[in-house]
Amino acid sequence: MKTLLPPALLYFSNAILFVSLFTRLPAIQASMGIDKAALGLALLSAPVGTFVALPLAGRITDRFTPRLTALVTLPVCAALSPALTVLPVGGFAVCFFLFGFFRTIFDVAANMISAGIEQRTGTKVLARSHGFWSVGLLVGSLCSGFLAERAVAPFSQQVMAAGFVIAACLLVFWMTPKDVAPEPQPDRKRPAYVLPDRTIILICVMVFGLCIVEGAIYDWGIFFLREELEADPAIAGVLYAVFTVGMGLTRLSGDMLRDSFGPVVLVRASAVSVAAGIVLLVTTPGLMLAGLALFLIGCGVALAFPLAVSTTITLGKGQPSENLAALALTLMLSTIGIPPLLGFIAEHVSLVATFLVLLPCVLVSFLMAPVAEGRRLSSLSRRG
Repeated sequence: MKTLLPPALLYFSNAILFVSLFTRLPAIQASMGIDKAALGLALLSAPVGTFVALPLAGRITDRFTPRLTALVTLPVCAALSPALTVLPVGGFAVCFFLFGFFRTIFDVAANMISAGIEQRTGTKVLARSHGFWSVGLLVGSLCSGFLAERAVAPFSQQVMAAGFVIAACLLVFWMTPKDVAPEPQPDRKRPAYVLPDRTIILICVMVFGLCIVEGAIYDWGIFFLREELEADPAIAGVLYAVFTVGMGLTRLSGDMLRDSFGPVVLVRASAVSVAAGIVLLVTTPGLMLAGLALFLIGCGVALAFPLAVSTTITLGKGQPSENLAALALTLMLSTIGIPPLLGFIAEHVSLVATFLVLLPCVLVSFLMAPVAEGRRLSSLSRRG
């Protein structure tokens, strides 16, 4: 548990910051005076920040060590987040760009911390580390619903979340030893962007459908609960929390599930759970069944990114940090148009259609599951 505690705190506090912001998007949208399509375009600025950060993420992590990189970039994100609740749409886009930039570097560093623990100790902690992200989402969404019901301003809520994150980072800094300085690498020219090879591209195709559903719940789930199901802020916060419960329970048991069933079965079970959850969510008129639907979706999306990271580290060639940066680049490019597209559909068709259009992508994840064990890669190599 002592080994797991530092990455658990980092993932947990990062989730608190994230969910505090996204559960207040309806209020933030109203304060900016824009529709859902415009909000979707504004949300696109964070993936652009990710794109700009990716050439630097692996290098910064290698140069300053994962521990130091994570403990600097996460507080920067925390300091930026309150401004996102009060700025006009132009300022929101600029600030959200910076938020995405620094959060991308943090994500690479945090995953390197967990992967390094697995390599040093032989104990699987990656899924459990991500599990604490889900625990943070649960706690944060419940607190956010409570504060929204009591008319606490989004700015005040985000200041509290930022203070918690900074305190958690100081605790991790105090309790963890300084990383060993990285061994000097031979001088070599490195491309601005670490381009993905066939292995990483196929891994991204495998988890693409699951990842965009997770993003859709973050961006539009609270809108669906408020507008389609007419839930009040407190009930919407509780239902949103049910999604995080499913995600958290699955991730906390994810390392055991990886050992017991293997990654192919997990990817396919994840896709089935997500598809069932989406169908139930858009067809049910009741809040109880909506909660069950969100629970199924949470279970289904939970292991997508942890499985992608572990598969990349296992099958990838070269430096793990570069492989993770390439993974992040490919996933970002493949999903960069999703927020504005879903925002356009939500504004001009319906929120129900926003989720239904994701089902074919989930089917692709189901079909590509053998990539998790390299089997599809082997068959492609034989054909070549």
